[in-house]
Amino acid sequence: MLSMSRQWARRGRWRALALAAAALCALCVRVPAQRSADLRVPGRAPAELAHWLADFSNQLDISSWSVEDDHSNYTTWRYSVSFSCGPGCRGRGAVLAADEPAGAAPQHGRAARAHRVSLVRRDCTALPLLPWPQLCDELELRAEVSGGGGGGARLQWAARTSCGALGWASGACARRLQRHHEHALQRLLHAAPRAS
Repeated sequence: MLSMSRQWARRGRWRALALAAAALCALCVRVPAQRSADLRVPGRAPAELAHWLADFSNQLDISSWSVEDDHSNYTTWRYSVSFSCGPGCRGRGAVLAADEPAGAAPQHGRAARAHRVSLVRRDCTALPLLPWPQLCDELELRAEVSGGGGGGARLQWAARTSCGALGWASGACARRLQRHHEHALQRLLHAAPRAS
């Protein structure tokens, strides 16, 4: 009888260990979500709108950030940053902004035909009292801004995020992407520079 209870106790420990391993895997598995839009932004100059999008200070949920690396030439601007995104949350991001020439020669600013902005950010939060694993979410945004006719701009963008399987299953991943989308549009329409 005593050996039987030890066997059940051992099985219970193995089950608990298997459940803990499965929960840890569920925290670490990444699941993608996507969203895209094609917008007309009246009264906004394409070049200024693209530069506003490429400014990392316009990102959501960032309390402080610093530039780690910065490169630019006549038509391209690339920089990487590290940032804080709340208690126990740290992240890294990279921005690439490029002007597409209207003709054969490189053009910058208002003369460019289109402006492309690519942003990648990775936010990582540590679990309380544990150094590992860190829960990380990634957001990748690709945007193209061109003349929209009537003095405005046309903004085509696609956002892709990956978050934990538990966040995806609970809908938190989709809600986060939706919230980022709504916040970005609200700030874009109210804070981006107007065409002069």
